[in-house]
Amino acid sequence: MNTDLFEKANRLNETLFTQFTKATEIQMEAFRRYADVAMEQARKVSEVRDLDGLKQVTSEQAETLKSLSEQFTSDWKTWQDYLNETREQVQQVFASDVTEPAKEKASANKASGNKTTA
Repeated sequence: MNTDLFEKANRLNETLFTQFTKATEIQMEAFRRYADVAMEQARKVSEVRDLDGLKQVTSEQAETLKSLSEQFTSDWKTWQDYLNETREQVQQVFASDVTEPAKEKASANKASGNKTTA
């Protein structure tokens, strides 16, 4: 019984560790993308020397905002997929916990039934 509890806790810890690692990777990738966009925009603004340059930068802003909006939507979908996957993984850990004791009880009942008849 105690080893069974440790096995269940171990499976849960492994699942959570794997999922948290994925979350960290997703977050770091998103951070890098957004930081790159911010640095690129800062570079473009710093290179503005005249009114024409300012007009060009502001006209490019619409495309940049559209791109950021699409990226944000993609990142949001990635997080939703991650959360669904995490939920499914944790449910599998607990689902296997529920089915295993039932199998063990059935085996124990058969074994104890054989002992009483012997």
